[in-house]
Amino acid sequence: MSPSASYPVRFSALVCCSVLLLASQLFAADSVLQRVPPLTVEQAPAYPQNLARYDLGAQIEAASRIYPTTSLQLSLNSEDGNTSEAALLCDDPTVGYPLANGSTTLLISLSKIENINKISFLNGGAKGEVTVATSSTKLPPDSARWHKTMRQELTSNVITAKVGPSDAKYVKLTFNISEPGRIAGLGVYSTPAIADFTMPRTLRAIQNNPEGIAFISYNLSDVHAKARALYVSSGADLQQANNMIDNQPGTTYSFSADDAAPTAVIDLGKDTTVRRVSATYSQREARVDFYVLQTLPGTQADHAVAPKTLRLTDNIFAGLRPVGSVADTGKGRAAVDFEPVTGRYIVVRWSPTSRQDTAFSVDEIAVFSGNGSKSLVAANSMVSSDGKEGKDFGEGKEAKEMPEEGPPAEGPPPTLPDPPPFVFAPEIVPTSP
Repeated sequence: MSPSASYPVRFSALVCCSVLLLASQLFAADSVLQRVPPLTVEQAPAYPQNLARYDLGAQIEAASRIYPTTSLQLSLNSEDGNTSEAALLCDDPTVGYPLANGSTTLLISLSKIENINKISFLNGGAKGEVTVATSSTKLPPDSARWHKTMRQELTSNVITAKVGPSDAKYVKLTFNISEPGRIAGLGVYSTPAIADFTMPRTLRAIQNNPEGIAFISYNLSDVHAKARALYVSSGADLQQANNMIDNQPGTTYSFSADDAAPTAVIDLGKDTTVRRVSATYSQREARVDFYVLQTLPGTQADHAVAPKTLRLTDNIFAGLRPVGSVADTGKGRAAVDFEPVTGRYIVVRWSPTSRQDTAFSVDEIAVFSGNGSKSLVAANSMVSSDGKEGKDFGEGKEAKEMPEEGPPAEGPPPTLPDPPPFVFAPEIVPTSP
């Protein structure tokens, strides 16, 4: 073969090799994960407590209710068929509530009067407007005594509105819908305080709740508990990785646009029995793999020190067995149920089916216990449906299944400022001349 004849062959081979190399780089699954810096006291104001949760004693009802609380249905894979408003007070961000055309009123009662600062929720296609009103006393839905704090058009995927600071125990959401849709991830947030981390609120339970609510009412990966984001595969600001577990739908963590397999590792703080994991993220076609591990590959078994980087290759992932996988067609949510597994680390790995120029972002990762209890049991108390204190459970079996609260073993706990020095002021008793 002459040199001139062999040149096209060599050129074609070079082009093929270049294409294969580019494809291998594009869809490479090897990941070098970066350790997330520990939370600091300065970050505490960015993570207010979500008061609209069953485990904190909140309740919800829909005026002229059609679907009872007992009809709550958990999401599966990327599908959500729930019709009950109970989903809005559960910690699972993948379970939503449908809004039909016309007017819908939701009444939320908190466990006590709180200093409310803002309200937010995810909006899945609903068009119209929402009006928010608050009250410190229980009122009928049509009472003129409600204090209207906000009226806003449903024009975006995340609705966030500042409504305080305002003291209230009851919150009324009135939706006037012109185009039906779905809402999820409801949040009623208090004014941020360091005490939410140093002195966490007492976990509560609602008696006579259906098993579905009991199952998904407490998120083990909430940043206000002992969980922390430990590793991420990429991102411009690692300090923001805990946005994935902060119970705020309006905050996200963005991976780098060139990350072919965005990966996050959540540290629950201790070995915990897990039965369900869910996540919400960018609406993009992707395969989502969930792992529950007792130890991370290449790290010390005693969890004493987490290395600054963690390399997870294809071979390592091939040796790990996911507890569940979801082929999402672009809905931006995934949830898997599985037999109870004990582990400390939750690894979530996304493999998008196509390359896009925009960064892949994650809203929330939620993890739920596998104790199988039909009722929520708090660490030290129970609250009945009327809000009254109930039995103290002490150190019973159910109490031990509840996650510990406070900072994780990954770093020192946030500290409060030193108290002012005690100054003795003598009392001077006047004497008569």
